[in-house]
Amino acid sequence: MEENKIISMVDEDGEKIDFELVEIIELDEKKYALLAPVGEEDDAFVYKIEMVDDKEQYIAVEDEKEFERVLEEYDSTFDE
Repeated sequence: MEENKIISMVDEDGEKIDFELVEIIELDEKKYALLAPVGEEDDAFVYKIEMVDDKEQYIAVEDEKEFERVLEEYDSTFDE
């Protein structure tokens, strides 16, 4: 059984939140991560993955059109 990758982040209040990596999506030569808070399967967030000093940085996608395009790409993987 494959173990899911857990990514920890700190929110604006300084609280640690653990996310489960649902999927990595490549779109327009950019990488995105679809992350769900551990224990909350109904919520998911899209983050753009950028390399900074050879480390992955997760940047929240706030642009609605970009967010929708990533979700459409994710949904299309189930059509194949």
